Formats: sequence, C-alpha cells, structure tokens
Amino acid sequence: MTKVKKLLFCVLAGFSVLMLSSCTRPPSESESETGVRPNLPAPQFKLPDLGGQLVSLDQFKGKIVMLDFWATWCGPCRMTMPLLESLEREFPNDMTLLAINLEDTRDVVRDYVRTQSVRSRVLLDEEGTVGIKYGAAEIPMQVLIDRHGVVRLIQRGFGVNTISQLREQIKKLR
Repeated sequence: MTKVKKLLFCVLAGFSVLMLSSCTRPPSESESETGVRPNLPAPQFKLPDLGGQLVSLDQFKGKIVMLDFWATWCGPCRMTMPLLESLEREFPNDMTLLAINLEDTRDVVRDYVRTQSVRSRVLLDEEGTVGIKYGAAEIPMQVLIDRHGVVRLIQRGFGVNTISQLREQIKKLR
C-alpha cells in the first residue's frame, strides 16, 4: 500500500509542477524593452489566420479580446487551450479568443489544430514580431483587452487559478 501511495504522490507532485509552470522562449534583445502593461492601450497588429486571411486587433473594438500566446511544443499551452476555449463558449457575445501561435510553421500549426480539435481563431506569428511587441517570452500568456482596446490583465504561465482569474476579470469587463 505504501508503494501505491508514493507513486500517487509522485504523479500528483509532477502534475502540480506542470500545472504551475510555463514554457520559455529565448528572449530577443528588443523583447526586454517591450511588453504590454495593464491600463495602457494594447499594441495593434495584423496577423494571418490559418486560412491566410489577415486579422487585426482593431477589428474587435467593442468586444473583450483575449490573446493567448502559445506554441505547439509547450505542455502548459496544450493544457490551457481547451480551458480558454470553454471560456469563449461561456461568454460568446462578450469575448473573442485569438490564439496567437509563436514561431511554429503553418503546417505544424495546422496539423496540431486538426489533431487537437482546436476551435479558436488561430493566428500565425511566424516571425515572433507580435510576441516581441507584447513581451511574450514566457508562454502560455494571456492578455485580456477591454472593449476600448485597453489591456486589463496579463496572465503568464498556467496555474490552478488561471481560468477562474480570467473568468472573474471577463465578468468585470462585461
């Protein structure tokens, strides 16, 4: 019985570490000087979606926008995405989720989206320029933007309270 308890403890401890973790990308020199800050306007951008259509942040003025910076190789990103999609379904008239993939190729992202049944609007930041602009050296990273284009919350990494904190902030912004 003690071996089973030890094994269970190790599995739970490992899962907890993963839940509280994030993935890091090597920051560029310019990334240390950039990044978003709460209560300031969100930097504008245009990125292609998987279909090649250009999407701009400005298109979503009047809605709450959640940007999710992620990569296919990031374990915490993989865990966060379905939960963020459930938030988007919970607030369909108020919030739009834009899943911004950082530096994976279109084919890699397309395969990942297909095999994982991702339903969010996925944008491709193949050069990482928007990620640099937003300071997304640690992913997953969510940026919650209000209806007026102002950053209200920046969430880095993934922890046990991530989704509940985002939910509460969305409710406040409605």
